Amino acid sequence: MIGSYVLNSKSLLKNIKFRSKTDHKENNDTTTYKIDEKVNEEILENNDNTENHEKQVTLIIVIILLLLLLIDFNLFLDALTIGILIIIVNKLRPNIRKNRKRDELLKLLPFGLRQLSTQLKAGIGLFDAMKIVANSDYGELSRQFKITLNDIQYGTNYIEAFDKMAKRVDAPIMDKIISQITRTLTNGGNLADTLNTIANENSNNMKIKYKEYSQKLNSVMMLYMFIAVLIPVISFVFIIAATTVMGSIIDGELLLILYLFIFPLIIIFMIIFIKNMEPTI
Repeated sequence: MIGSYVLNSKSLLKNIKFRSKTDHKENNDTTTYKIDEKVNEEILENNDNTENHEKQVTLIIVIILLLLLLIDFNLFLDALTIGILIIIVNKLRPNIRKNRKRDELLKLLPFGLRQLSTQLKAGIGLFDAMKIVANSDYGELSRQFKITLNDIQYGTNYIEAFDKMAKRVDAPIMDKIISQITRTLTNGGNLADTLNTIANENSNNMKIKYKEYSQKLNSVMMLYMFIAVLIPVISFVFIIAATTVMGSIIDGELLLILYLFIFPLIIIFMIIFIKNMEPTI
């Protein structure tokens, strides 16, 4: 017991000594960006929790299936189908989430680049200008700038930090933009003018894409109105008319399933299809 107490006390004193040195270093560093712990937690959460969540869901489904197999084979078959669908959706969910964040970032990228260019033209340093963008309301773009600032704070140079950002976003247009930025930093060009040019170019491209999108949307909306409105109404009127003349031609449960599940699923599919058509840079 005495030996254990001595070892624990020694370990505690080491930890206190380490923390005091770290705190002293952070207090003397005027460029420290106070987001380290939060950003590191977000990175760890994105890297670890997704995989752990998938394993937990799969394990729970397997346990439920084994229990149902012992209780009732028919229930087991039904639960097996539902379980497979849940596992597939759970596997696709991280990619859907990642694509949604990437699209959000790309939509706001021209505005963030233009603000960064304005701050640089005003004489603010690159680190402080990036800090302003990181603290602005740009959603995923601000978060990526926070992570990049965190990398720079811990010794990564600007070019490597921007390359890491391009890999995290994983979009061809982002690779092109980061390549232009790093080339300007390497050659010593005017970064403010480069960022402003990139922002204007992407804004013009977005105007062209949205014009094409609006033209496509007119025809798609006609198809949506036909599938989501006309077909359910015409089908309902036809069923009522046929039932009045010929008697019951469709089971009530089937009709309920048709209007409560099938048609709503078709509408949801059409909405997702239209949403995915929305252009990004």
